[in-house]
Amino acid sequence: MFPTLTKQADFAAVYAGQKQVGKSFVLFYLPHAEFRYAVVASKKTIGNAVQRNRAKRLLRELWRAVAARKKPTGNLILVARAGILKNKFADMQVELEQCLKKLLSA
Repeated sequence: MFPTLTKQADFAAVYAGQKQVGKSFVLFYLPHAEFRYAVVASKKTIGNAVQRNRAKRLLRELWRAVAARKKPTGNLILVARAGILKNKFADMQVELEQCLKKLLSA
């Protein structure tokens, strides 16, 4: 299990950092010495509690699959977008890898 972001100040700092928008999620990134992450799914964009929890589980598993191959660094927030529950996991995995590649190369 990866360490998570918990403080509001940490979230604000990461939101002020770099951003990469994908079809299924928005990825916020801030370079940092230690790795921490968070997953967010809002009621407005995703829906009821069951759908939000499903979206968060998808994003967490998506991150585990990608982080197994890449050494995670920095602080990261994954925000679910509308329609995430309709997309295929493999497509989202490729999308996350592309977003990370763009962020880390910039």
